[in-house]
Amino acid sequence: MMHNSDLQEFLDHTAAELEVPGAIVGIVDGDREIIATTGIADTATGAAVSERTLFQIGSTSKTLTGTVAMRLIEDGDLDLEARIVDLLPSFRLADEHALDALRVRHLLTHSGGFLGDADERPGWNDDALARNVDDYADLPQFFAPGTIASYSNAGIRVLGRVIEVVTGEAFEQAVRRIVIDPLGMADTFYFPWEVIARPHAVGHVRGEDGAPVPLAQWPLTRDINPEGGVVSSVGDQLRYARFHLRGESAGPAPVSEATRRRMQEPQLTAGPPVDAIGFPWLLAHHGPARIVMHGGNIADTQLSEFVLAPDQDLAITVLTNSAGGKALGTRAIDWCFQNLRGISKTRPTARLAPPEALDGAVGTYDAGQWHYDVARAGDALEVTMVLREDIAALGVPPRPMMRLRVRSDGALVTDDDTAVGRLLAPGEGGPELLHLGLRAVRRR
Repeated sequence: MMHNSDLQEFLDHTAAELEVPGAIVGIVDGDREIIATTGIADTATGAAVSERTLFQIGSTSKTLTGTVAMRLIEDGDLDLEARIVDLLPSFRLADEHALDALRVRHLLTHSGGFLGDADERPGWNDDALARNVDDYADLPQFFAPGTIASYSNAGIRVLGRVIEVVTGEAFEQAVRRIVIDPLGMADTFYFPWEVIARPHAVGHVRGEDGAPVPLAQWPLTRDINPEGGVVSSVGDQLRYARFHLRGESAGPAPVSEATRRRMQEPQLTAGPPVDAIGFPWLLAHHGPARIVMHGGNIADTQLSEFVLAPDQDLAITVLTNSAGGKALGTRAIDWCFQNLRGISKTRPTARLAPPEALDGAVGTYDAGQWHYDVARAGDALEVTMVLREDIAALGVPPRPMMRLRVRSDGALVTDDDTAVGRLLAPGEGGPELLHLGLRAVRRR
């Protein structure tokens, strides 16, 4: 049996190697719970990370939003096939046909087709969501709703506004009533004033001397709460995991057993690095193990992972406070599967497409808040992610250039054969659209 000291040794070593100031790994291993913490929450104060330290979990927040929506569907207050324009009469999209076709189902499965990374609007008033989604007529429509899956913060934001209208409550109150309080998640919050008096992690960027420097701002606004606003402890993340993994709940279950399982079933085929989209879980495999997952990234300064392996009775959450947390999360998940279940991640050896297949992908692709410059480099593509100037000015560190090869099935793979995207077929919008980072992005 794996001992807590083994996990602690792994976490201490890996966090130090990747220069992550502070991190937590939490595990549901059948009936037992394992937690390890390391490092410091804020290099400015030296406060140690503890089990009570709150972290911004980022996009795993979407699954709480999805759970609330599925409860409303279960109760008959909302319908998967309801038109969004009927629920939100003032809502508009740039494409009238897309507006007419857009359904609740498309929001839950990241298939609305409009630009998925819309800008935030400053402010913490109760009208924050309403003000934001009123501007969606300015978003370009990349594809017809339901055509393909393309990760959409903007779509989940609309779903949050739908929840407000259907329940007659502020979004955060609806989530608290339906999910947070019934699961006994007493250390889970949406508002900075709830967090500030409690021990919490601060995101870090690399300073000029290479040392981690605290990010001197709160990088969230209220309108993004549905897609990324949750701040939570490892204990609460494990409570949430035990519900979606095993159906355990301190109070009335947020959704029924049938709905909980339905959320984890494939609804729409996706593209690497996932297999499919659930409601709205991301579905994939770790070796032979089926996994239901999410994770989050707040300005490349607080990164998290959240993985359920239902058939293995295993759940893992990783919470970190710097960009190195992405690699730490990947290694921690690999370590847990190997040491707790003897399962290794397998990657098929890449059979490469002919070199001419690369030429059609060359160009600049717009994702709204950033763009990808894609160039040919011999038998590979060099992809550079360039943040919009105002986004970079927030302190978000630049991403390293990626070297990607094209597999014979169209998948874009790194040198270690990790699939991170795919070339789209003409019927899906390719080559004018490229699927990378879970998103379909459009060539300029």
